[in-house]
Amino acid sequence: MSLRYDFDIVRTPMEDSDTELTESEADMGRVVHALFRDIKTADALRGASPGLRRMFQNAGFGLGASNSGIAHGVFAPDDTPDRDRILAALFAEIKAQGVAGEYTGEFDLVQFVQQARNACPAAGVIPARTTPSRARPAEVSPPKRRAVPGRIGFALGLAVLVFAALKYLAETGANP
Repeated sequence: MSLRYDFDIVRTPMEDSDTELTESEADMGRVVHALFRDIKTADALRGASPGLRRMFQNAGFGLGASNSGIAHGVFAPDDTPDRDRILAALFAEIKAQGVAGEYTGEFDLVQFVQQARNACPAAGVIPARTTPSRARPAEVSPPKRRAVPGRIGFALGLAVLVFAALKYLAETGANP
């Protein structure tokens, strides 16, 4: 199964940030870092070798996940400068230290690079799932089909009734 490597740029106040989370530059009292949108992708990065995790963290990635609801393959246009800076820092880290011998586990660096390059800014946030503006009336669902034992019991009961009716008609002298 392929992971989704989309990430969001998150800005947190300096006092709320973890000093080990990022070494990216502070911007007006805020720390800027990138968080993957999919928790499975964040788990895969946490499961990679400490050297690879450190490269991502030094570049400005966090090990948590962000639930922004933005669709796959797009990001907010306002995030472009920070996104480019974080990706450039990551690629510089990878180039300087190399990834040879680093355990990546489920985290696929090639797919990460491809998805990061193919992502494009969207004119406004595009939610991945739309939520209805008002509640829909409850739909009447069709009755559930009976299980096999229920069907057998129904058939046997019906057969007993038909047999009893035929026996009654035979005793009274009526021909069916």
